[in-house]
Amino acid sequence: MKKTVGVVSLISGALLLMIPRFILPVCEYAGYQPMHCSDTARAEYIVGALLIAAGAGAFVFRHAAAPLIAAVTAFLLSSAAYVAPNIYGYCRSAKMPCNYGTVPAVRFVAVLTAVIMIIATVHLIRKRTKARSS
Repeated sequence: MKKTVGVVSLISGALLLMIPRFILPVCEYAGYQPMHCSDTARAEYIVGALLIAAGAGAFVFRHAAAPLIAAVTAFLLSSAAYVAPNIYGYCRSAKMPCNYGTVPAVRFVAVLTAVIMIIATVHLIRKRTKARSS
């Protein structure tokens, strides 16, 4: 499960870095003037970088609790990635690329990461509990 937490965190962090700029760019990178969605993109960059750090931490740190801490951290960061568009804003016009592309893609990655991290957290807690009782 340690590898799963690390790999999923690294991949989702990389996706959160790439979606707002390259894959499904926000309005600023799609030829429009900078708007609220540009602020959301910058917030997603930070969350993506922190997710990459959490994933790397799952691999680097040798402590037994490192994967569990990385999974909980990744869950919290994916929750932050999900709510960032509501906090920082995005274009409400259905014709803007952030509305039909960026925000749904970011939220999909965030929800998928959160679900995987919940499963990983439950598995890691059960594993730790079983190891302590033995």
